Amino acid sequence: MKRRGNSLPDVYVVARILEALLEGERAAWRLAARARVNPRRLSQYLAVMEERGLVARDGEYYVATEKGADLYHQIREIIEQLTDADLQDAVRRRGKKK
Repeated sequence: MKRRGNSLPDVYVVARILEALLEGERAAWRLAARARVNPRRLSQYLAVMEERGLVARDGEYYVATEKGADLYHQIREIIEQLTDADLQDAVRRRGKKK
């Protein structure tokens, strides 16, 4: 999730990461598989998300914080308002394209 130039984080990737962590704590390698994110890219996202208080790390496990859960629900609401689609379906479809 390094910012290069004007690039912004992919909100669908953030949503997939938070969704997976809301199901329960996960080691990074399991999280990468569940969220369908390249492990190297996931590491970048997790570093920024941890810095911003969206996730917390306990040893090798990551969990979503209350702030992360709130953001996930906000993302879900925005996606549903814009697309008339359930966020989980939209996130899954987008994740399969990559």
